[in-house]
Amino acid sequence: MFIKDFVLFNPKGKKPTDYVNYIDTSSVEDGKLLGIQYLTDNIPSRAQRVIEEGDILISSVRPILKHNYYVSQTIENGIASTGFIQIRADRSKVIPQYLYYFLTEENKVRMYQTIAETSQSTFPSFNKDVIENMAFPDVSLAEQQHIVDSIRNVA
Repeated sequence: MFIKDFVLFNPKGKKPTDYVNYIDTSSVEDGKLLGIQYLTDNIPSRAQRVIEEGDILISSVRPILKHNYYVSQTIENGIASTGFIQIRADRSKVIPQYLYYFLTEENKVRMYQTIAETSQSTFPSFNKDVIENMAFPDVSLAEQQHIVDSIRNVA
């Protein structure tokens, strides 16, 4: 099974009109939310990804910096930068946090960086097809949950 078989990439959503709680790639680091910008005007053009609890944000720019985040709770009027690949998992097939751990393993980050370094863009970057076409292991939901719980208990 491939990741594209059970996720939506960069799903469209209704953008708020009065204010946004904006998350840029520099707002997260290795799974930690460092800050949210509350914006009512001068909203960056990159503020396009309408996020929901359970979404995964993988920075497509300079992946070695690990600007990745799992949205563990609802962020009212949450919007993320297009510098992220936004991933929304089908919860009947995968536990989103397990998928986040899978996608942010050190060997995956090194692979993203290697691909990014060959890009023709201004900054090292990669696109969503790298993740879309990645094979996903056959792990039951119960086993995925056990792994997520184990990682939480260690952290």
